[in-house]
Amino acid sequence: LPHLDSSHTSSNTIQSSIIHNNTTSTIFPYFDFNVPRNITTAVGQSAFLHCRVEQLGDKAVSWIRKRDLHILTAGVLTYTSDQRFQVIRPDRSENWTLLIKFPQERDSGIYECQVNTEPKMSLAFRLSVIGE
Repeated sequence: LPHLDSSHTSSNTIQSSIIHNNTTSTIFPYFDFNVPRNITTAVGQSAFLHCRVEQLGDKAVSWIRKRDLHILTAGVLTYTSDQRFQVIRPDRSENWTLLIKFPQERDSGIYECQVNTEPKMSLAFRLSVIGE
């Protein structure tokens, strides 16, 4: 049996992972623009903002409220103490839906779906909450 040189094997592994990383880094996320981006709802009637990100890879999706630049969600975690906000993402889905329960008129405004690419990608959604 030929003698296996362990250093040779590990350098091959390193090299293939470098090549692998180069290939994966050329796959960039992109937004599916075929979603409603002007959403109108009545006070108290749940609002759904549908953000679809294809080829997300190892990147993360966040929802930001533009008015005060508050991070509402990052990944599937909610970063606001306001219990009305949550992200809905079915397993391994491209959909990152921001759910706003019992919206009030003051919730009207621009919400951004962001992906932490370099440079950052964002897609704006306009929510209008109409009084009774």
